[in-house]
Amino acid sequence: MDGLDRRTLGRNIRQARHRLGLTQEQIAERINMTPEVYGRMERGNLVPRLERFVLLCRVLGETPDRLISRHAPAEDGAEDGEAPDPADVPVDDLQHRLGTNMREARKRLGLTQVEMAERLHLPVDLYGRMERGETLPRLDSFVAICQVLGEMSDQLLGLSPPPAGKAR
Repeated sequence: MDGLDRRTLGRNIRQARHRLGLTQEQIAERINMTPEVYGRMERGNLVPRLERFVLLCRVLGETPDRLISRHAPAEDGAEDGEAPDPADVPVDDLQHRLGTNMREARKRLGLTQVEMAERLHLPVDLYGRMERGETLPRLDSFVAICQVLGEMSDQLLGLSPPPAGKAR
């Protein structure tokens, strides 16, 4: 990942929706968003909040990495794993899981919270709240965190990839 590119995100979302043969209105309804706001997201004018992005990934049957990536990876079979279905993960659990995974990845790199916050250009107290699972980062900050930690977004979120060919 080279940072969050809103146009790429919007294009990838639109392509995934087209592959499913769904309208903007149908997707917007499934993620509890107005069609107008959803259209702004597909045009790259709006970045969803992280929890809505996770739900959108689930509805589209895509992984976070595929939707964020400038070069979507080749289709590969979904892995069977212990990770939960993104649609079933409450926001509090998502915050906790992400915070724990961020902390573990940061420690593996031998970085302090202060060093991470500096690299991300975030206030230290905000980064600390993210690691404690008290708040979720914005999607652009989340992509930056993935880059600094060298982790895939799916791994940091602790989510399994969606089952192949199954969208809600």
